[in-house]
Amino acid sequence: MAAALRAAQLGQKVCLIEQESLGGVCLNKGCIPTKVLLRSAGVFSVIKRSRDWGIDVQGASFDFARIQQRKNRVVDALRKGMQDLTGDSGVEVVSGRGRLAGRNEVEVALPKGGVRSLKAGRIIIATGSYPTSPAALHVDGHRVITSDHALGLESIPKSIIIIGGGYIGCEFGYLFNEFGAEVTIVEGLGQLLNNIDADIGNALAKEFTRSGIRVMTGRPVDGLEKDGDGVSVHVAGETLRAEKAMVCAGRTPNTGNLGLEEAGINTDPQGFIEIDEHCRASGRTSEPDIYIYAAGDVTNRGQLANVAHRQGVVAVESALGLDSVVDYRVIPYCVFTQPEVAAVGIAEREAKEAGLDVRAEMIEFRQLGKAWVSADTGGIMKLTIEASSNKVLGVCILGPYASFLIGEAALAVKAGMSLEDLAGSMPVHPTFSEAIVEVARKALESWRTRDSKKTQGRENL
Repeated sequence: MAAALRAAQLGQKVCLIEQESLGGVCLNKGCIPTKVLLRSAGVFSVIKRSRDWGIDVQGASFDFARIQQRKNRVVDALRKGMQDLTGDSGVEVVSGRGRLAGRNEVEVALPKGGVRSLKAGRIIIATGSYPTSPAALHVDGHRVITSDHALGLESIPKSIIIIGGGYIGCEFGYLFNEFGAEVTIVEGLGQLLNNIDADIGNALAKEFTRSGIRVMTGRPVDGLEKDGDGVSVHVAGETLRAEKAMVCAGRTPNTGNLGLEEAGINTDPQGFIEIDEHCRASGRTSEPDIYIYAAGDVTNRGQLANVAHRQGVVAVESALGLDSVVDYRVIPYCVFTQPEVAAVGIAEREAKEAGLDVRAEMIEFRQLGKAWVSADTGGIMKLTIEASSNKVLGVCILGPYASFLIGEAALAVKAGMSLEDLAGSMPVHPTFSEAIVEVARKALESWRTRDSKKTQGRENL
């Protein structure tokens, strides 16, 4: 969608091929429907905690069927908006499955049979991804499900084992737990959200444990069996029983049977299309007037909607001769659990593994007046700072409104702001935005004190 609309803005004749519904994974099976469900879970959580604010609510309950109906209404409304956008922009939408075929050509298998051939000077592949389903885990859509199946559940299971502690597993784990399921999250690696700072991942695990979720990290699944009316999952010598199991093992690119090999397009062992900074597919045919680009989940440059959107725009602009690139150094992302988790830039562990000389500083939200006002004191914010320049390289957050706070942090990282820049700003009081200023001030003060003691120690010696 981003590519099609940008191309239309630049005066191009555009055809968008879609085999299912406009909006791709994000609108139909990812970001939007999951966040609608999570919003309902969040509201229900606040109602259950109402006594924290001196309010008694008796007999609160939820109607999962109505929650699902609301989710469907939201998706339908946004999908209709996309249909209007394409129509108003002059983008032609062709329903069917496209495949590269010959020189500058795409063949579309139409839903009612037959094939339509389309030719163009530039082709962009943005076919998205689908949940990975390892054969050993026997996904059947009933007792063993993926995120796609979870979005269509008619009721909340009494118990569920979630295999995989990435962002999808964590979000659904929170969701099911909030609505009363007995939840176990099993992660083979050493922490939840392994791509994020360890302090944040471990803090989320503690919050989950307090809320009643069993978290098992560093313990890979040895096997899964369907028996009786449930499943048995074998984990490091222990057998777990539940009504359902949910497989959250990542996502696989939709690159099969697209004609990539015949077109000379390189893919990695997992099937992701290899691209350069302009989103041009590598290994393309040598003919000078054939250009194939790729954007979104098929590229494995970060399976996030904001990344896909930017890649779509860059692919179009690059295909039309503009010098556009994607800056992958500053990609903010958020996990919409409660508390929320968000990050941008380089985490402390990643920086040290890369051989960078960094310092880190952390602040607890309980030091903020707004956290006490809101009865949400369980958050933390952590900065990774370049030691030589005091430049902020990365920010990680666990806490309320992390998805809001990370935008400000992303601007700070992208602009190369220093601790002095942050410490000298004046956020509104009381707000959670004060966290980034307070942690910068704390870092400057603690490091000055530490360096002063070192200097004094050398003088005494």
